[in-house]
Amino acid sequence: MSSPQSIEPVTLDDVLKPNQLFRHHRAVKFGHDFLQYYSFKKGFLNLNNGSFGALPKVITEACNELTAWQEENTDYYYRIGFIPPLIGVREQLAKLVGASDVDEIVMVANTSTGMGLVLRNFLWKSGDIIIRCNTTYGTVYKTIQYIHDTTPGVEISQFELLFPTTRQAVLEGWKEHIDKVKQSAPQGSKIVAVIDSIVANPGASMPWKEMVKISKDAGVWAIVDGAHSVGQEPLNLSTSGADFFVSSAHKWLNAKRGCAFLWFSKKSRDIMLTTIPTSASYVSPGPERPPTNIISQFQYNGTIDYTPYLSVHFALQWREWIGGEAAIQEYCNKLAREGGRRLAETMSTQVMDPDGEFTLAMVNVVLPFSKEFSATYDASVSTALRNKLLSQNMFAVTFYHQQLWWTRVSAQIWNEISDFEVLGKAFVSICSDIVAEHENAHIPPESKAESFYSYLEHPFQGAVAYDPEDGVGAHRPVTATTVVPVGYHTHLASIRP
Repeated sequence: MSSPQSIEPVTLDDVLKPNQLFRHHRAVKFGHDFLQYYSFKKGFLNLNNGSFGALPKVITEACNELTAWQEENTDYYYRIGFIPPLIGVREQLAKLVGASDVDEIVMVANTSTGMGLVLRNFLWKSGDIIIRCNTTYGTVYKTIQYIHDTTPGVEISQFELLFPTTRQAVLEGWKEHIDKVKQSAPQGSKIVAVIDSIVANPGASMPWKEMVKISKDAGVWAIVDGAHSVGQEPLNLSTSGADFFVSSAHKWLNAKRGCAFLWFSKKSRDIMLTTIPTSASYVSPGPERPPTNIISQFQYNGTIDYTPYLSVHFALQWREWIGGEAAIQEYCNKLAREGGRRLAETMSTQVMDPDGEFTLAMVNVVLPFSKEFSATYDASVSTALRNKLLSQNMFAVTFYHQQLWWTRVSAQIWNEISDFEVLGKAFVSICSDIVAEHENAHIPPESKAESFYSYLEHPFQGAVAYDPEDGVGAHRPVTATTVVPVGYHTHLASIRP
């Protein structure tokens, strides 16, 4: 007969003791010496922390132990065990991001999920208006489109955000746009604005607090897509004025992916009627519904692995051990600015934001294509850039904006200035190869997307497919998800972060 197990709730510190690394060692200085703490393939040049983050080995080990704890007694884990630690993680995040109460924070799998949850919880009606930007992240952009498509009379108003620009110009344009939307909106309609704190592509830090204030002063709801914010900039959400804020903890905060949090002010909490899927804890709106019912729903609405959420506890220990938030952000932000200049010099191009107004830990630099080559968007160029970078055991995001090809480069604590020079030399060679391949490919015009935005609307028209034999064979427009652009076998991908 097995011995009885205590059913008293435990904290993560009861399950796992602090790693010996934190007790008996001191972190090395930021730069290449930090590569020893990560599981990167030997020689891999990672300049794309912004998309998916990177998990330090010590947190991987903690996550493995959390998984083992889960498997020891799954009924205990799912009925009792995970709950106190999850509340503890929410408390830690609430303190980190300046929430006024733990019940303003809930956990979600990623920012796209959190933004979708908020947008789908509004009770939309004809005459309502959603404001988005041309730079709104793809999944959020399409969620707004879905709401427009399925709710008759809901309109979309798009604010054009074009770089290079200035923060002052952004704010003046935003106010003018908000005022026009407000003046033309039907009486009694609600207006909801989606605002990026840091745009994904281009990687640009926005004057989002000022944009929120302009919106709120006009009576407009403000939902902030803060996917890149936590771990990259200080936050004080309780004084931000926003109604909702979503950020990914697996990008810049070093938690296990996928892990994000959704913050809402107590005034905005009533909008959130349900999780997706709806939890068994759901209570219908009315006097019987507790104010914190949505918190209960988020605690459990189906079987998932809570390990990524719980890993935040260890990610924060890690970040404290290596120097703390201010030191991390100072190093990465300075490196991004200096690295962007070095990258531009190496490629004989220019940075998007020479004065650093929009630059935190991500910097945008023009790729060395001619103006004629870049004049028309071609999705096969994006695919070729991606595949050629990966084939050289390195990666940085590439994107198309204002009739130019750019790279968005992330600076992290394992990077040094020399990494930007290595990347620049690789891009010079890669871009030259792509131009030569396109000159020899005779790509049919009907296989090209007219613009980046036509690719958003009709993804399959934005790629060119060839035979698997290195581009040899009959040219044909893409007709399936498997495409072979310019001799590289791949799968057609949607817009990536």
